Parts: sequence; C-alpha cells; structure tokens
Amino acid sequence: MSDEIDDLVWSDEPIHRSTRDDNIDLENIPTLRINVEEKTFVPLYNVAVEAWIHTFAADITLTQTFINLEDKPIEAIYVFPIEENAAVYALTAEIDDRLIIAEIKRKKVAEAEYNEAIIHGQTATLLRQSAETLDTFIINVGAIPPGKECRVMIRYVTELDLIDGKSIRFVVPSTIAPRYNPELGHLQSPDNTNAEYVQSTPYTISFQIHVERNGISRVANLSHPVNVSTSSELINISTQDVALDRDFIIDIHLPRRPPSMLTAVEQYDSTKYAALTALIPHNLVKSNYMKSEFIFIVDCSGSMEDENKIGLAREAMLLFIRSLPLNSYFNIIRFGSHYQILFESEMISVDYNEETAKQAESLSYSMKADFGGTELLEPLQYLKNNPPTNDRSRQVFILTDGEVSNTNKVIELCRSMSSTTRIFTFGLGHSPSRSLVKGLARATNGHFVFIPPGEKQHS
Repeated sequence: MSDEIDDLVWSDEPIHRSTRDDNIDLENIPTLRINVEEKTFVPLYNVAVEAWIHTFAADITLTQTFINLEDKPIEAIYVFPIEENAAVYALTAEIDDRLIIAEIKRKKVAEAEYNEAIIHGQTATLLRQSAETLDTFIINVGAIPPGKECRVMIRYVTELDLIDGKSIRFVVPSTIAPRYNPELGHLQSPDNTNAEYVQSTPYTISFQIHVERNGISRVANLSHPVNVSTSSELINISTQDVALDRDFIIDIHLPRRPPSMLTAVEQYDSTKYAALTALIPHNLVKSNYMKSEFIFIVDCSGSMEDENKIGLAREAMLLFIRSLPLNSYFNIIRFGSHYQILFESEMISVDYNEETAKQAESLSYSMKADFGGTELLEPLQYLKNNPPTNDRSRQVFILTDGEVSNTNKVIELCRSMSSTTRIFTFGLGHSPSRSLVKGLARATNGHFVFIPPGEKQHS
C-alpha cells in the first residue's frame, strides 16, 4: 500500500532510515526506531480504538500518534497486531498538517515509489502484511519533520466468532508475542522487533465500542474493567488507560434461544447495499466416534511457562483423556525444539483402555515447559508421513500459545492433510497467535477455542 506523495520542505540534514532493509533488531515496539547507532526511538504518545459492531461483523478504527523529538527528519517503522481474518480498507497519515491517503498497489511498485519519495525528502507511507505470521502489519512512515507529530489511522473490518451458539466474541489484539523461528533457532518478534517491551511500556490504549442493541441480551467483558452506557439503539462500552499486556475481549450474548438466522444489511452508497447472513444450527448431529483416532499435540516449549500456559495444557489434557469414547485410539505428542511420542506404535495410535489412559494421565500431570523452541512443523510432518488407515478417522487436537514464525508453512501442510484429518486448535494464554489457531482449524474443517488464564475449562 502506498500513498499519493505529498511535497515536504527539503532539509540539509540526512533522513534517518528505519531498519526495514538492514535487518537489525529493534528494541521496542510499537515505538518507532529512528537511529540505530544511538538506539533512540520516536515515543508512542497515544493509542485509540473505536469500533462499531453490527451483529457478527465489526468496523474498527485504530489510531496511533507518535512524536519526533529529534532535531532531524526521520523515517520510522512500527508493527501492530490485527485479527487473523481482518481486511484493512483505509490508511491515512497526518504529518505536519499534511494528510496522506494511501492507495493499494503491487508490493514491488509500492516499495519502489516509497523509497524514491524518502530519498528525495518527501512524505510517504507504506503498509505491509507480515508474509509469515499473517496477523501482524508493518508500517513505514517518513519523513517526519523535527518536533512534529505523526498521526496514523488504520481502518479495517473483521468477522466475529460465534461461541457455543450463545454469544458473539469481539477481539482486538493488543500484544505481539515473539515467534520462534526454527531457521534461526530462537524467538523472533515480527519484523525483528522485541515484543516483550510491550508489557512494560508507559503508554496505554483506550477503547470506544458501539454495539447495536438489536437482538442481544447483554454484553460481558472478559479481559478488562469497562464503563457501559446504553440508549434505545446502542450499548456503548469504553475504557481508558488499558495496559498492552493482553488482548481486549468482549462477548455479546444472544437471546436464550437465538434465531436460526442472523442478517445484517449496510448501505454504503445511495443506491448500493451489502448484506451478510449467518445460519446458527440448534440441533447438531452427534458424531460417530467408532474407529476414531485422537492425536493430542501439546506445546511444551519454553514460552508455555509464561502465564502458566503449561498448567492450562495439563488441565485440558486430563479432561480430554477422561472424555475419550470407548473403542477409540489415541496418542500424545509433546513438541518444542524436538518432539516426543508417548506410545511408539506402527499404527501411530493405541487402543484407549484403562492401562493406556493411566499412562497418559501420568504424562499429563508431569508435563513441563522444557522443550526449548516452538517447532510445530515437525510433528505435523510426522502425521502427514503416517496417514490414518482406511478404517479410521483422525482428529488432531493442538494445544499451543502459537508462538511460531512460519505460520503459512504450518497451515499449508495441514491443508494438504484435510481429506483425512481434522484439526482442533486451542490457543492458550492472553495473546496466542490468532492467525495460527484459527487458520489450522479452518484449513481442515475443524474448530478453534481460545483459553485465557483463569477461564474454567469444560468438556
């Protein structure tokens, strides 16, 4: 995405470049890096989110304001998280009373125009989606004049998730966890930034959420204290001074007996309308578990120690083991920098009986976050190389915080197994990778669940 270039007063001072092309680690996000040698940053002054929720879709405006306190013009870069299935449709930047409106262009063309503008001291912006993780965007903004403010506004739309047929969940990701890169052998943050800084930043984020009252019973916040006001048409939710240490989550509860169909109609022109329809099944046919194979893949990497995510995994595994149906087959694979299989068997899985259940429970009680990095691709490749027999249907349950950098490769591998395997993903912690957790389930016609710390698990 590139803008219509706006002239800026030329300066004799060199423009300090970001590290986008130099591949040098940044030490703070989402602050803007401007001077590699001196390690100085453009401070983030304000973050604001405003959202309008229409049934099962949301229109969100994210505004971030930065200030250049240096005595020279700069080019800056920052990274921000976004919902996995969101679509960005507008980007504007205000710099020194100039409004820059972005337009969509091919990546190479946009980058060439942007670089040309920066070289000549002109104002430009560049927005890119992370090619590997899918749920982060990177923006370059330049040139910001000395002592001036930069206000960047991103607008995007996203679908909302239906939870247990009873409520609609709205999520604004506000943290970017470092992702393990198997090629480098260590954690790497998006665009080589250090995401751990977010948890200790002095700035906060504010929210204004407007929910149409039509057909909803109540609104509950699962992540932060909020202020709520109502009118005949809207429920307004607001909060100030929210720390960027967890995702912002709101559940919009439907009536006790929700309708079988929800429809939303929006007029976007004097003569044009857009409509969306969602079907909500009430009586699901129970699956036949005869000859089913259940494979549990549990993340035991070092990052699972944070927020006691490994404790959530242990609790979930014990629930799974005690809920398996008779006449089924199962196995457990723990993974990190390597993977270990509980039952070594030519058939990949073993009979579920009293003896194997006790072994699985014993392993679950003792699981620790001591497997190093997060290399999910290898255990999944093992399953692909050993497909289920013709008389078995394979269900794979993945419990992870999703801190991997090769999200695309993992999803595409699972997509190639979708004819024989369904994957059910469980995102653990305050800010799991939503693109990974949702993407794996969607690629294989499975289902996804997010389990934040403190949430009670049930069958």
